[in-house]
This record gives sequence, structure tokens and C-alpha cells, in this order.
Amino acid sequence: MNVRWPALMAGFMLCGGAQADDDWLGGFALASQESTRLQATPLNVDNFLAIPTNKSTLAGLLEGRFHDLTWRARFEARRSDIDGQRGASSATLQELNRVFQLTPAVTLSFGKRLYALDPSFVNQPLGFLQKRTDLSDPLDELGQSEGLPMAVLGWTGSQASLTAIYSKDAARHADGYNRGVEQTILKIGYEFERLSASVLLRRASGESNGIGATLSGAMGEQLSWYGSAYSARGTQRPIAGAVLSGGGDATPAFLRSDDGRRYQRATVGLTCTLPDLPKLQLEYAYDGRGMSDSQFDRWLALIDRNLSLPLPDAARKGLQAQAAQMLVSQGARQRYLSVTLGQTVGDWELGGGVYAGRDDRSAVWHGTADYHYSSRTTLMLSALRQTGDAHSERGLSPLGSTFAFRVRLVF
Repeated sequence: MNVRWPALMAGFMLCGGAQADDDWLGGFALASQESTRLQATPLNVDNFLAIPTNKSTLAGLLEGRFHDLTWRARFEARRSDIDGQRGASSATLQELNRVFQLTPAVTLSFGKRLYALDPSFVNQPLGFLQKRTDLSDPLDELGQSEGLPMAVLGWTGSQASLTAIYSKDAARHADGYNRGVEQTILKIGYEFERLSASVLLRRASGESNGIGATLSGAMGEQLSWYGSAYSARGTQRPIAGAVLSGGGDATPAFLRSDDGRRYQRATVGLTCTLPDLPKLQLEYAYDGRGMSDSQFDRWLALIDRNLSLPLPDAARKGLQAQAAQMLVSQGARQRYLSVTLGQTVGDWELGGGVYAGRDDRSAVWHGTADYHYSSRTTLMLSALRQTGDAHSERGLSPLGSTFAFRVRLVF
């Protein structure tokens, strides 16, 4: 159980505040059956990583608003072929946030929440306070997004806006991405007639000060576009010393926090919604924190070296599991192209696409099909498959494909 929230904070958030006419309470129950096919890869011999191949899940989500307080909690019970007969359960307080209207133009929010800074779909250079996109559930229909503790002070004018954010995720160990980070962000935004722009400054634990920007707009009613970028010296993204320089430890660690190098990441994309045609979304992303060609070659050499070492079988599998930590869902390399399509056909909501690595031509293919059986009940299908040659990041990934069937009942 990981529902933990200081009583003092809860009391502070519940006291006082203006009345609201839009209080509400809702949620859903979800039953899921998921099947996974593993790939034959040296990174996961005999399924050393203990990835479930069959998993059953019962989940419930409750959320609501009471005056200026919003909250969301998710409860889950699951059993897999890895868990055996024991199964497992969890309860997560995903959001508990209070908004104070200090003046007509100034608000202060305090609590646990998500905060979207980036308009991108898959790769989010400024996604410091939002959930990383899950290609098998891009719209978070399963309700798995969890916020971060933060305080947000914002001023909104007729066109300009100014936001100051402080977040400290002390409950988790740093993962090199968005968890376990203490950060301060200052964002300045401006709204033109058909154009939105923002600039932000960020100071985060383990990294130097960074600067980022977003730009988005529309061309008519059917075409919109967006872009975002971020640059900072050093990065907390883990990498093994053997991959970084060809020597050193094989364990991924925070080795680039103060290396003096500037790391850029950027995304550009567009969305096209023509009448009677599927919605099209294109996105190109670059992430300088990913492995370059030379670093990827050293990573492949590390895998081969682990296989050749005269070690006990368990020790060798452990080394390969460390190498597998370099693989992340958004990609371990630097350049990616995302193409997605979506269409409504009667009571069906259909979607799918490909997330293609431009460095090694590997890809993730994903699709969803939701059937609205009634106003409250939805039958949901999702599938994901990774493809690539034997020495590509997707070809070496332990995960081959997944297929899931779910039933969701909204109340």
C-alpha cells in the first residue's frame, strides 16, 4: 500500500475556501486479461527479469471534486504467472490537490497532481511533471497516471501568463527521469490569435539550470502543429560507464550529471483532422540523452562481453539484466518518428500507429479498439508488437508483443 499523505497537509487543504457549484464524484471498475510474448534475447535468458506472460487485473478508480479540492485514487488487485497463487494488490493516491483563488487573476495550488508543460504526444522534452506516454494506452484510459507533490503559483492576464512551480518528490528514489526529483520551474506564456508560445527556466536536483520553450498553433480548423525543446548541461539519465567511454562499470548510474556537456531534446509534430478521414498525428523527436551510434556499439559489445565471461549462470544473467536497464519505453537511441491514426466508426473507437527508431530502423507497432457497448460499459482491446533486427534496440528487448482484453464500467 502506498497511500501516504501527511495529516497536516490534508487538514490545511480541507479548511476554508470558496464554495463551488460543480462538485462531482465518479470513477470506473476495470477487469483486464493481458498476455505477453517474450523474445529470445541474451538480456533475459530464462526470463531472469521475471516479466509476466499472463496477467489478470481487477482495478477501480475513484475521483472527484469537492469545492476547490480535487482527488483521485486507484485500487488494484492482480495475479500473474510470476506471482503464482499469492497475487498482489496496491492502492495509490494519484491526486490530492487544493486550489486557492487569491485574486481574480492569481491562483495557488498545493498538493499532489500532474501539470502539463509540453504539448507533445509521445516524446515530451518538457514533460517533467506529467506522465510519460504509454504506447499501449496513449490516452490513459486505464487511469494509471500519478501526480507529483507540488505547489503552483500562477497569474493569468488577458494574453500573458506567469507560473512558478516547486516540486519535491521525496517519497521515491531518483530514477533519472521524472521521479525522485526536486525541481523549480518558472514559465512565461503568451497567447496570440492563433499561436501559443512559452519559455521556461528550470532548476533540478542533479542537473544544471536548463531552459526550454514551446510553440503551438493552428492553420484553419483541421490542421494544428506544435513544437517543444529543452537544453541543460548534464543529465540524470542513467548510463553505464562501459557504454559511455568503453571502460568502467557495467551498472547504469548517474554519470553525466556534471560532465559539462549540453544535452538537447526537441519534438515537432502536427495533427490533421480532415472530414470523414482518420485523425492523423505525426511527430519527430530528438533526444541527445539517448545512446549515439558509438555508445550503442559499446552497449552491444558489453552484452557480448557478458556472455563470454567465465561466471556462474546466475551472475551472467544479472549482468545482462543490468544491460537491459538501458532500454526504456520511449527509446534508448536519439531519433524517433511517431505516426498515429484514429477513427470513430459507429460505436467503435479505433486507433493505432508506429513508433519508429530512425537510428536502427526498429519499431513499436501499437493499436487499440474500444467498443462502447452502452453509455457505461466499454470493451477494450489493445495490442503492441516490437520489431527490428537482432542487433537493434527493439530486437534485443525482452518484450516481443502484448495483447490485452479489458472491460470497463463507468459509474
